[in-house]
Amino acid sequence: MVYRGNHHGFKHGCFFIDSFTKMKENFFSSKTFIFGLLIVFVLLFVAAGREAYRSYRISQEIKDLQEKIEELNKSNLELAEMEKYLQSDEFLEKEARLKLNVVREGEKLVIIKQPEGETVGEEEQSTEEKEISNIQKWWRYFFGKI
Repeated sequence: MVYRGNHHGFKHGCFFIDSFTKMKENFFSSKTFIFGLLIVFVLLFVAAGREAYRSYRISQEIKDLQEKIEELNKSNLELAEMEKYLQSDEFLEKEARLKLNVVREGEKLVIIKQPEGETVGEEEQSTEEKEISNIQKWWRYFFGKI
């Protein structure tokens, strides 16, 4: 077999490169490529937006947790101070005096008894209020005296 023609194939090779270049230029300027590129950019933009929102939520949660930590630390300090006070001699003496009627040497305990029938801290109802009916009490509550 005898092959006649260009042994190096430059003529056919140049045609292939020229057609590939034109096809490449046509592809990059085609509507399909531009539409695909637009979709890729939209997807990247949406992904970046989601990440930004996620980052914002996380930073807000961190801020809220830090505020809660500060509140708990403050509460912890208050409780520690309360515990210190409750374990102090001053508190023990005060409670012993109030609840157990303990006195120091040289002091005298004085107990004042209330006369029978009297109550401390309660208001006595007048005899007029004791004698009116429940319906009349409700009427006075909503509309004032009759």
